[in-house]
Amino acid sequence: MKILQLVTKRQYRGAEVFAANLSEELIKLGHEIVFAGLYKNNDNILEVEDAENLDISEEKNTPLSLSLIRSLISIVKKTKPDIVQCNGSDTLKYMVAASYFLPKIPITYRNISTISEWMGSKVKLQLYKALFNRVAHVSSVGSGPREDLILTLNYPKSKTSVLRRGIPGEQKEIKLCAQNLRNELEFTQDTKIVMHVGNFSPEKNHRFLLDVFQKIAKDHEKIKLVCVGDGITYDKIQTEIQERKLGGIIHLLGFKKNIPELLAGADCVVLSSLIEGVPGIILEAAVQGKPCVASNVGGVKEVLIDKKTGYIIDDFDADVFADKIKQLCLNDQLRFKLGENAQKLVFKEFNPLKNAKKFEALYLKLIKES
Repeated sequence: MKILQLVTKRQYRGAEVFAANLSEELIKLGHEIVFAGLYKNNDNILEVEDAENLDISEEKNTPLSLSLIRSLISIVKKTKPDIVQCNGSDTLKYMVAASYFLPKIPITYRNISTISEWMGSKVKLQLYKALFNRVAHVSSVGSGPREDLILTLNYPKSKTSVLRRGIPGEQKEIKLCAQNLRNELEFTQDTKIVMHVGNFSPEKNHRFLLDVFQKIAKDHEKIKLVCVGDGITYDKIQTEIQERKLGGIIHLLGFKKNIPELLAGADCVVLSSLIEGVPGIILEAAVQGKPCVASNVGGVKEVLIDKKTGYIIDDFDADVFADKIKQLCLNDQLRFKLGENAQKLVFKEFNPLKNAKKFEALYLKLIKES
């Protein structure tokens, strides 16, 4: 079976990394993968080993590019996939447009978010209803996003499913990673590191974390926040850290590829997002035995069990966030226990090979029915 995995850009972000990880597992099962980005990414390019990696166009410059549609049609005709999976709203828009000029190929959509939160207007809603009429199946990362999509778009439940993320389960050497991270940041070895990994964007709500750590810094200067990632709000957050005199407490590492090693070196993870689907970073941290403190948004509850694998906080209460972070950092026994529980959960429920076999079965079914 030949599968076209279509992503917005070949970049290290949630939807793209998921598609890349899934592609690697499908290749192991004997399938061919075309891993294609709609728009060219010039930095930190994501590639899938043993796949055909390509980009379709340059940077996005118009809401709808006719030349991009033509290029996508050409690539589909050239590569001849048996099925296409769209990962991201732009990929769906362009693949549906291209499908009118191609032989019938099943189109699947990977739903990783709460779709109602970005619908906006009635016009946009009607547009997406029309787009999804051309989609053979929608797989969602969790039951919350699935139910939201069905309700928002009046989409047939029979054409949807919940297929969990498959999280690569390579455990790193905790003591070595912890020592290396503290040496890199020039921290003492007894420093507690709370880590945030994610794109710097308004919905990730980094500013709230500044509020939280301003409270923690008053009496616990050895609890540090380390943020990994880049994006449009990076410079603004960096400036505010200096203005608040939090430079000794909060450290920005920028973009990094060695996320498993960084997570292994941290003590716990924090997620302060305003909007989420089912956040993979909680699961990636769990692989390394790290608990998480997270805001109660989207599908967080599908990957984090309150008081068992971490803490879920309502209403963006900075005092409560700070208190739970301190509990984890100052109580080694509690932190290790919650981290162990998280690790057991991810290995049981989010096995990458088991996940890939479910996608394989779905693709074969859709191809047979087309």
